[in-house]
Amino acid sequence: MDEKRKKSRAKDILMRLRGNPIWILIVFVVVYYFGVSFSLIPWALMMEAVQDRVSDGFFYIMEYYTCTVVAILYLFLLCWLIRPNRYIWKSFLLKKKCAAAAKEENDILAELYGRSRNGFRQLGWGLLIGALMNGFAIVCALLHGDIKLYFETSVGQVLLLLFALFSVFIQSTSEELWCRGFLYERLHERCPLWVAILANAVLFAAMHILNDGVTVFAIISIGVCGLSYSLLRWYSGSIWIAMGVHTAWNFVQAFLFGLPNSGVVSEVSLFHLDASTGISNLIYDFAFGVEGALPSLFINLMIGVIAVILAARSGRLKELKMKRASTMQELNAHAGTSSGSHVGVFGTSP
Repeated sequence: MDEKRKKSRAKDILMRLRGNPIWILIVFVVVYYFGVSFSLIPWALMMEAVQDRVSDGFFYIMEYYTCTVVAILYLFLLCWLIRPNRYIWKSFLLKKKCAAAAKEENDILAELYGRSRNGFRQLGWGLLIGALMNGFAIVCALLHGDIKLYFETSVGQVLLLLFALFSVFIQSTSEELWCRGFLYERLHERCPLWVAILANAVLFAAMHILNDGVTVFAIISIGVCGLSYSLLRWYSGSIWIAMGVHTAWNFVQAFLFGLPNSGVVSEVSLFHLDASTGISNLIYDFAFGVEGALPSLFINLMIGVIAVILAARSGRLKELKMKRASTMQELNAHAGTSSGSHVGVFGTSP
């Protein structure tokens, strides 16, 4: 009898610990930084073996971007093998898979996932928004006279840029799946949504704190970026739009215009920065890139504000105070008392 009580008590402690937001953050940091880093060792050894046989541009893309496919595989393995995490798996799936999940019996979260509209349409909107956002920041720096760009490319380089786009999608998606996927879902399971959104901003900023050329302003800007991506993910009901925004931002900045991407300068790009130009001020950060300057902070803040305004118009701000189960009950109640709702580009509106 005492043995059963001990096991029951241990199980209760484990469940309380699993739901503690501080514990969730610790698990995320340990798993992401140490688990993924350990998984990348075979990739690093492979890259070392082929370094002298490939071009510098190809090696750079493989080393900094393509390698993150390992992080995606690690996450999917984590979410599939550990049964309590399988609900996170469903938040990544395409729309048809989400619809199928909604038909499963005894899945208390299926209806919430059925609302998600993951798919290539959302990805496309994200790519467009991300390109316009980064373009805005770069145009500000150009008009202010902080940078000058020149065009230089070749057929071989264009093919390499197509490979770079694919690899940047992998890299950006890996960060989104870990932050706006795993971390977002785990926190929202046990905490109000605002905790998941705020924690994403803090952790996303912390992930860049060791980058070259980082400043306090750059960390604040990236934190706001993480906040806006989380708000987009919440309002749209889809992580794919955040994946698109993130991909376009990184690709346009690093591979189209050849500017530092969070302190890392690409080995290959369509445009190139004139080495005699580049001024660090509120409009452009020479070492870190546009992400460390005011236009980036402004445009990311605007995206987050727009998502909140649209959510307010749909009467959804109360979701920020809810845990996942409460949000699902609210959605079910709304579905039962209303009809003929219209689904817009980003979310459901009356």
